[in-house]
Amino acid sequence: MSKQFLTILCFGMAASTLSVETGSAKGYSNIIARADPCRSDKSIPLSDSAAARNEVMNIITAVVNASGTFDINAVANLYTPNAVIADEEPPFSWNGPTAGVQWVNTVEKTCKEYKLKGFKGQIGRVSVYLQTEESIYVVVPVDYTGEIKGDHFEEGGAFTFVFRIVNGHWLIKSQVWVARKGM
Repeated sequence: MSKQFLTILCFGMAASTLSVETGSAKGYSNIIARADPCRSDKSIPLSDSAAARNEVMNIITAVVNASGTFDINAVANLYTPNAVIADEEPPFSWNGPTAGVQWVNTVEKTCKEYKLKGFKGQIGRVSVYLQTEESIYVVVPVDYTGEIKGDHFEEGGAFTFVFRIVNGHWLIKSQVWVARKGM
């Protein structure tokens, strides 16, 4: 009896761990999530909840907008204590809870250096969204535009974000920019 019970219990746990749901949500395509229905921790949002997707997309929007407005306050509390950002501008990586602030400062410095005006990012359709109870992985296409000495500037690419749940809130663990020319 106990052998059968353990077999059924193990099978049930494996099935719930491997269960994968696909669907679409509010303009996001290829959204994939793994849910663990046995989890009872109320402080962690349900896997693939609309609230989690909205919170994460609001954070991503704040990051992209801050890169054009140079608003360091908008990103000051969006990163984990051990966050890392990678981008094509020197010094190429920023670390820690102030990684976002450091990165936005570098974007501003670069824009001033190249006399880039009207720098603005436009978020495209999310191409990948993977979620567990404690992590979210998102690939977000972004097109940046602006003007350099009267000439139109355009650079497309994608941000890859990894979010972690910290004290009941989603924060950015890693953020990587890859320009389309690098894909």
